[in-house]
Formats: sequence, C-alpha cells, structure tokens
Amino acid sequence: MHLDDPYAVPGVYRKAQLHAHTRRSDGRFEPLELARRYRDAGYAFLCFTDHEVVTRCDELNDGAFLALPGVEEAVGWGPLPLGPHLGRLLVDRPSEGGGAAERVARTLADGGVPSLHHPSWNGNLWTGGWTAAAAAALPGPYLIEIWNPHSAPAEDLRRWARASRARGPSARITAVAADDCHGTVQFDRGWVMVKVQELSAAALRRALLGGACYASTGVVAEFGAAGGAVVARAEADLVLFFDADGRERARATGGTGRYAPEGDEGFVRVECRAGERRAWSQAFWVLP
Repeated sequence: MHLDDPYAVPGVYRKAQLHAHTRRSDGRFEPLELARRYRDAGYAFLCFTDHEVVTRCDELNDGAFLALPGVEEAVGWGPLPLGPHLGRLLVDRPSEGGGAAERVARTLADGGVPSLHHPSWNGNLWTGGWTAAAAAALPGPYLIEIWNPHSAPAEDLRRWARASRARGPSARITAVAADDCHGTVQFDRGWVMVKVQELSAAALRRALLGGACYASTGVVAEFGAAGGAVVARAEADLVLFFDADGRERARATGGTGRYAPEGDEGFVRVECRAGERRAWSQAFWVLP
C-alpha cells in the first residue's frame, strides 16, 4: 500500500483566514480595519469574500502579512440572491454568472481557488446548502468548509467526507475552517494553517489546492506519513483516526498518535481534540 501524504512538501505553517466580510457588503468593519485586526491576531493571510463584489486592500501588505482579493457568490437562482454560496479566492473580478461547475472551472482557470461555503447552511430560504452529491459533481480541486459558525460543523464534515469518497483521489477536496466574519463575535474562531515556503498568493494557492494545510479552531497540530502509517502530533488530549466511511479506526491520548492502514479504509483522516477546540487533517488516501 501507498499513503498519499499531502503534507510531504517543504515549508512552514502560516495562519490563514479564507472567509471574511467588510462594509462593502454586510460586514461591520472597513477593509483596512479588518485587515489590521487579522494581522494583529497573528494571521499571515486574509482573503476578503464580500458578497458579489471583489474587495482589495493592499495597504498593510508586507513580508509578514498579505490581504488578498476574493468574492462570495450566490449560485444558481438567476437575479435573486438565493442558492449555495461559492467563495472565489484570489480573483480580481466576479464570475459574471453561470452554474456552479462553470464558476468553479472559471475560478481555477483565472488562477483562483474555489471554496464551497457552509455546506449545511439553511439560509437563503433553505437554498444555501451544498449537498455531498452536488459537491462531488463539480470539477476539482476545490475547498469545502467543514467548520463555519453559521453552519453545522458535524454535518459539514460528513458532507466533505462523502464528497471526497465519491470523487476519489484524482481531484483533491480540501477541508478548511473559516470565521465567515461579519463582526467581532465571529472573529478568530476558525482558520487554516497552510504549509508554505514563502508569503505569496501563489504559495497559498498551491498549499490549499494541494491539501498542504489543516483546519483548526485552536489546536496546533502536525500531520504526516512515516513508516507506512499516518502520524499526528498535536497540543490535544485525544487524537482520533477515521476512515472514509466515518468509522473510528484508532485513538490515542497525550497528543501523539499513529495508525497503520489495513487497506480497506479508502482514506484516513485525523481529528485532534482539546476540550471544544479541534484540528482536522486532510485525507490520506490509501492506494495500492
């Protein structure tokens, strides 16, 4: 067997926020104020995702922090602001319409990163969710939020796992956490730690689409493969290993865990828990 290890790349971990709103749509903060808040909280990357408008604010960008453009678009309901929400990170212009698959493909072609926001959100008159089947039908690679304060994280995690299982290892679906920040109450609650060699939009894109990152709500972790096993080290009380069907295959206490696949897992994912805080790995595909 071979373990597909998304973390087997050089780099160091940097904190990134991929979903945040400003007063250009329905957020409470001006772009510069929001960028300053994230920079001061230790973030290296921030992607603006205002509704239907691309926001850019470069004033604070330097060798330690990058605020990057993006947009959040409602997909699939014509002139009404209904349908599921697609994040289009690192793009300079809205997609100007089209279905979900078309917008995902256009985002990738434009050098951006597509992200399926809050998959189990029941807003927009119950049209705002992404089912696992809808996600699996999209061209990849792309991101899915498995933690968002406006959604149901346990269900979002299940939808990511089901979509990943349906797609297989050919097009990675990266699991991410995000604030979906509109105001102070959502600030600095969920993020991704991206493994990059440099502070650039290109490096962020490679890490996200390649799965060299992990989702977190406060647990610091490190994941990888060694000696034919998935290994994890974290500032956590409990380390859990799950297969593609959501079955727990192993657990360890004390913050360090190891699991050697038996061959029937499909993929292995790791979840680290410290009280209510979490860290989630990407899928380690178990390949012949």
